Formats: sequence, C-alpha cells, structure tokens
Amino acid sequence: MEHPGVARAHASIDAFNAGDMDTLRDFYADDVVWHVARGHGLSGDYTGRADLMGYFQRVREQTGGTLRLDPEVILASDKHTSMYVRVTGTRDGRSLDVTLAEALTVGPDGRWTEFWSLAEDQDAVDAFWD
Repeated sequence: MEHPGVARAHASIDAFNAGDMDTLRDFYADDVVWHVARGHGLSGDYTGRADLMGYFQRVREQTGGTLRLDPEVILASDKHTSMYVRVTGTRDGRSLDVTLAEALTVGPDGRWTEFWSLAEDQDAVDAFWD
C-alpha cells in the first residue's frame, strides 16, 4: 500500500507543472522554510508560504513556464518526504536537465514545513539561473 505522502508529493508536482499556485499553496505550512542552495540569483531561504509562492512565481516567470519536475523516486513517512526529481527547463537560450535529491519535513497537519535539495550538478543549476 502506498503511503499517502507519496500521493501528496505526486499531486504537488502536478500542481507545480500546471502552474496551479492556489493548489500548490495548500501543500505547505504557513511558516515553511525553503532552502535554495548555492549562490545564484534565486539562492537563499524563503520563509513563509507567501514568500515561497513568490519564489515559485519568479521561477515560472524566468523560465516562461517551461520548468518541469518529473519524479524518479518518491519515499514518504509520517515525518519526512524525499524525492529524486528530474528538473528540466529553458531560460534565455539555456537549458537545464538535472536530477535533484530533495528532502522535506512533514508537519503534524501533513503540510511540508522545511525543504532542502542537492543537485547532481550544482554548477549547471547555477549557470542556468545566473
């Protein structure tokens, strides 16, 4: 039997890929902390649901909506969700095609409270966003 967190992760990815920010917002706690690694223009910590939705909107705008997430593996428990996600997109004549290892902490209400990721090729990620 599939853990409900796996279905939740698939649903959030579907909402992200569709650009459905209203649906996507509900997956995150009010005080979520989203860590974006390294030193490119979008790097840093995004704190709170409104800040995170603003980050997602900037990602969509800067890629013309081309950034897509395709899950390769999703694991979930009551306290954590982890994924390997292939991320592809185009921006200003550049292409991105990397796999991210992502880890999320699940709050008592099932919403995600914190996010970290590790790219297989962080230099490619940085070059894409700079």
